[in-house]
Order: sequence, then structure tokens, then C-alpha cells
Amino acid sequence: MYNIDIYNTKINNKNMIYSIDNIRLKTYISYQEFKNIESFFNIYYSKNIKRFWLSDKKNSFHYNYNIEIEKGKSFIFQFMHNTESINYNKIEKEYNFTIEFNPNKLRNNNLVFYILNSFSRWYLRSFDIAIDLPINILDILFDRKTKKSYKIFSSGGDNLTYYIGTKEKDGSIKIYNKKVESNLSIVGYLTRIEISRQYDDFDLIQIKNFDFGNKFIPELYINQYAFSFSDVTTKDKTTIALLYAVQSGYPLNELSRDFRKKIKSMLDGGYKIDINKDIINKVLLECIYYYFNTRESKQIFL
Repeated sequence: MYNIDIYNTKINNKNMIYSIDNIRLKTYISYQEFKNIESFFNIYYSKNIKRFWLSDKKNSFHYNYNIEIEKGKSFIFQFMHNTESINYNKIEKEYNFTIEFNPNKLRNNNLVFYILNSFSRWYLRSFDIAIDLPINILDILFDRKTKKSYKIFSSGGDNLTYYIGTKEKDGSIKIYNKKVESNLSIVGYLTRIEISRQYDDFDLIQIKNFDFGNKFIPELYINQYAFSFSDVTTKDKTTIALLYAVQSGYPLNELSRDFRKKIKSMLDGGYKIDINKDIINKVLLECIYYYFNTRESKQIFL
């Protein structure tokens, strides 16, 4: 696999690189604690405040900050969700404080460390696992299963992006040409598979027990099945014709269940992209430890 400097923590397994591409963490802090954070940024890093806004929408946060480190590299933090009951007279009352950032883009950022190390008892709200493969995106076949939402964006050739499922829902998938997207100077191909997961406050204290879950692993195949003479002479000619059609761009999901099963059984023999959930668990753990296993951190792990 390519030795490119675009990762924070990563694991290389079977010529695939796993990393955490986006993460959303939550804790609870008082209004005064938030004002301290707010003052810190307004006094020392006002030039980095790309945007500040207030919102009264029911499903939004009241206080919102977008902090830009440099062009293309930013993070957001938000405070006091509008579904919470607010009482400014109770100074000890705590409210939802959430930060969202990309570890691959903000690897050693002091401001992210400052926020994460200022508070304890963090919870995982969502993250994107990124899996990079040295394969042309045109050579990837997939079964989107029961996901109804499916979009393709093409800028010509292999400059493609697939969206499988809705981003707002757990388990959505994005597949795109990472080499083109990041303008990487490498020989060959680089395709990224991103799987988005969402959680109802997974306590980071229990991060060692985290399990990604097999049902969120997509069924992906390399489009390199080579037809043999025995295929043509001994196997169901309709299945062979349909496999050829799938290899030429016909959606696997448009086939009947029986033919889809037959074709996937042919592709399973050495052509399946074997994404490993245990590697996902491990790289998430390493990413969490990277940010919280510091002398200043107040976060506790079991």
C-alpha cells in the first residue's frame, strides 16, 4: 500500500488502510464552563472563528462555532441542545456540549486537544470509518441490500462517487476516488470506502468493549472475475450472461434474489473485499487513545 501522509492513526491489513475520518463526541458541561471555552476562543483565537451562529431550531444547538485551523481544515463545537430544559439560575446544571472533527486532518491540533482534555466523561455519537484500497473505483461491485437511497455522481471516467443509504441514517456508505478527491501524487489508484455509524451516547469509559457489528460491513467485490471454459460449458448460461452484465455496469440489486445469490457465490471465491470489523474496532480504540491517553486528560477508561 502507498506510504502517503494523510492519516492520524491507521492500520494496514490485507493491503487496505483503515482510519477514522470523522468523529463526533459529546459530554455535559455547565453554562459557565462553556463561557470559559467561548472566552478562550474569542480572546486568543478570534481569527480562527470562521463562523458563529445561534439557532432556536428544535433539532439544533443554540450555540454553534466553526473553528478553521487552515483552509480545508476545521472543526465545530456546539452547546445547549434546544431540546434540553434550560435554567440559567442553576449554575451547576449541565448541558450537551458536542465537538465534531476529522482526526486525519487535525492530527496534532492543540485546540482539539484543549477541548477534549478540559472535560471528562465523553460519549461517542458518530464516526466514519475510512478504508482505502489501491483499486480503481470502476473495478468495484457492490450489493446495496435493503438500502433504498442510492446516488451516483460522475465527473467523467473514474472520477465517481457512490452514496448508498442516507447520511442521516446509521450505516450509510460512501465510495469515491480518493486519489482525485485529495489530489494525491501517487502512481496507481486509491479508492476510499466510508461507512458512517451513529450511536446513542456510547460511553468512552467502555471503549475497549466497542463492537462495530458485522451487519454494517458492506458486500463489495473486485470486478476481476475471469471467465473460464468450464464456466461457459458447465454452468448456467443465464447466470454467466448476468455476471457479464453486472461486470459491464448492470446493478447487482436489479437481479432476482436467486441470481444475485448465484453471482455473489462466484465472486466470493477470491474476489470479495474482506473488510474486517475487528480491525475497525482496533483503529477506533487507537484513535480514542491518541486523543485521551495524555497527562492532561480527565477521561477515564476501564
